[in-house]
Amino acid sequence: MINHINISGHITLNGSKSILNRVLIIASYLQNKIAISHPSNCLDVTTMADNLCKLGLKIDKTNKNWIITPPKKPCRNCDLFIQDSGTAYRFLISRTAALNRTKISIQVSEQLKKRPIKPLIEVLREMGAKIEFSDDILLIKGSILEGGVFDIPANVSSQFISSLLLIAPSYKNDLELFLDGEVVSSSYINMTIKIMQDFGVIAEYSGKRIFIEAGQEYNELGEYGIEPDFSSAAYFWALGALSRSVISTNNVNHNSIQADHGFIEILKNMGANVKIEKNKISVTKNRLRGISVSMRNMPDQVPTLAVLALFADSQVIIKDIEHLKFKESNRIKALITELTHIGAKIIYRDGILKINSLDTIPGRLILKTYGDHRLVMAFHILKIVFPQIMISDVLSVAKSYPNFLEDVKSFK
Repeated sequence: MINHINISGHITLNGSKSILNRVLIIASYLQNKIAISHPSNCLDVTTMADNLCKLGLKIDKTNKNWIITPPKKPCRNCDLFIQDSGTAYRFLISRTAALNRTKISIQVSEQLKKRPIKPLIEVLREMGAKIEFSDDILLIKGSILEGGVFDIPANVSSQFISSLLLIAPSYKNDLELFLDGEVVSSSYINMTIKIMQDFGVIAEYSGKRIFIEAGQEYNELGEYGIEPDFSSAAYFWALGALSRSVISTNNVNHNSIQADHGFIEILKNMGANVKIEKNKISVTKNRLRGISVSMRNMPDQVPTLAVLALFADSQVIIKDIEHLKFKESNRIKALITELTHIGAKIIYRDGILKINSLDTIPGRLILKTYGDHRLVMAFHILKIVFPQIMISDVLSVAKSYPNFLEDVKSFK
């Protein structure tokens, strides 16, 4: 068992990109300004914000607050480019499809062409949306969407469902969705519904059925606070679980709507020392034990847990992760390839990843990250323990956490 580091520090995180991206879509429906506190400057968010601004939104930014002014009239004819952001891609397809009498083009990157999108477009077309592909361009003629009753796959991406829910004020009739297959990342669907409810639009979610009554409008709140990004915090909590000194992040004094906040419970179950205070979450090392855990609702933290598993005293079993093949990279294949490269013993079968403790010190090598920001951040845990390891494509962290490399270097 190799887990000897002694670093400490405190990280103050920006707001959750998952929450902020949903609020940005909702803001495009408002009539009056809204102040957003604790925003994020990551690429996923700026991509969403920049393209909503092309559609007519105005955003005045400071480090601590954004003032968002909704458009009086949307742009009738404009071109969008959404980098490699799967969230912006899926959310903006629905939002632009619901802008009546508009013509919008969305340039699709090479990475996005590999990400699933067909089920969402099929439902939108059944509602009356006019969406066509032309080479690398998605052409959307906005119209009044009918709503209706639809089956939609839920075992690939929860963003299909969230995308359809967020544009609820656009539907002429009620929306009723029946979720096919095992629901992955249901926590993100719950997040969407909770934020919509904060703004006054109610969705009923029971079992595999979601119902939204037509005629609802988003309320004018005036201001909205964004929670710290606990998806980013998890990398530092994991480091804390390996360090003899305290590593901490900021906290909020209420129950988080982010599923990745639950990574703290995983660390507790593994034996890490965790202290949760009103404004801070602190983690320090203890003897880590192997666990068996479902990550269906925490897919972004599978690489983090996979790396931490190498330092446990017994096997870690990670279940329900089939959908990770549809992320920025095929994360299952990437983890097996790269962790095996450093000497890890890993078995993957039927959606279950089994990882044994690392019993050798890796040599000088480069871990590939396939342009995937989550792999870069998870592999940096390894790099801190084994400085001889190098990591490729480190700049891809800009997608969710532009200051990650600087923050990691701040530890003493």
